Amino acid sequence: MLTRTSAQDALSSSIRPSISSAGVKLEPTAASIPPLSSSSLESRVYALASGLRTLHPPAPYDIFLPPPSAGPSALPQVTAALVSYLPAEPERSRYLKAFKETMLLHPCFNVPNFQQRIAAIFTWAEGGSTSISTGPLSKAELAREIFLSNPKANGSSSKKDQGRSGGPPPGSGDADKNAPKPTLSFFASACAAFSLGALVARPEDPERTGSDASGAPAAPQPPSSSSDSIGTSATLFALSEQALQLFEKTAAYDLDSVMAMILQVLCMLHEGQMSVAQNVFPLVGKMVNVARMMGLAVDPDEFPGTYNLFEAETRRRLWWDVVYYDLFVADCMGHPPLIADNTHTTRLPADVDEEKFTPSSTSLPVPDNADSDMSSAYFGLKCR
Repeated sequence: MLTRTSAQDALSSSIRPSISSAGVKLEPTAASIPPLSSSSLESRVYALASGLRTLHPPAPYDIFLPPPSAGPSALPQVTAALVSYLPAEPERSRYLKAFKETMLLHPCFNVPNFQQRIAAIFTWAEGGSTSISTGPLSKAELAREIFLSNPKANGSSSKKDQGRSGGPPPGSGDADKNAPKPTLSFFASACAAFSLGALVARPEDPERTGSDASGAPAAPQPPSSSSDSIGTSATLFALSEQALQLFEKTAAYDLDSVMAMILQVLCMLHEGQMSVAQNVFPLVGKMVNVARMMGLAVDPDEFPGTYNLFEAETRRRLWWDVVYYDLFVADCMGHPPLIADNTHTTRLPADVDEEKFTPSSTSLPVPDNADSDMSSAYFGLKCR
């Protein structure tokens, strides 16, 4: 009996593959897994903490509310306290410079005009009287700008005209209810622009680079709690999302809201840590549907007298940038694009001189040199 059992054990052992066989993959034991170093563990903990911190709204809801004198039914809007969440000097100029350099490869809107509107927001929040343009000019505003305001070569009007069309920030006693004010959609675009600039900005002095006395770069240090509170790329991105969500609940979509979504996509792609499937892909799908709902898929020339020259070109640029990201994300995900070639009639945007093209332009300023930074020829080639 014992001999028969020993024979069966020997037969079964010969049938089973040996542990040393190359075709068998063993699970790693606890001893074979290298332990994490303290520095890598700390960096992962700080990265997790910074990611979780962006889940909370960076600004309380009360910051978006006007003073009690506006009434209990006042909707969320841009306030002077909300503008204080944006970067201050000198980081503001450094972020805007990096943003402008980055947008040379993505000229989906007129960057000089965009920067002028950002500067007007800060002047408005500080109590100055300046023109806050909420978008391209209407035909009546265009006529007043051309024939009454005597615009300069760069499209800016005189201080007297700016004071006539602007208004003080919310909270002042002489605020004009009909005065143009910055919208939450453009504020969301500005936050996303600062977030993108903070991502790609290069340090300008050794103190920011983290170099030691010998000139060698020092080891990266975990962010401090004070630097994470305000002004960082993650906080500005979360503020952009918060402002855009409030705008979507209280107003109809406009060109600035599409612009904000495009800049949010750019921030995600430049950060390198966002998941395309989890973050970028759904946002691009939403962007496509919003652009279609706004009629960006139809060329503005099919509606004579509806849009001026600047707004028509802005609509074309935004639509074709939406088409570009739809194709890009579809290629990354392995899905067909949402926008088919035969479902839109919007023409490709024209190549213009960015510095000379303003909302008061009545003709397209052709760039002197197509290879200059002020040319948008690359955007047309990218769309093709």
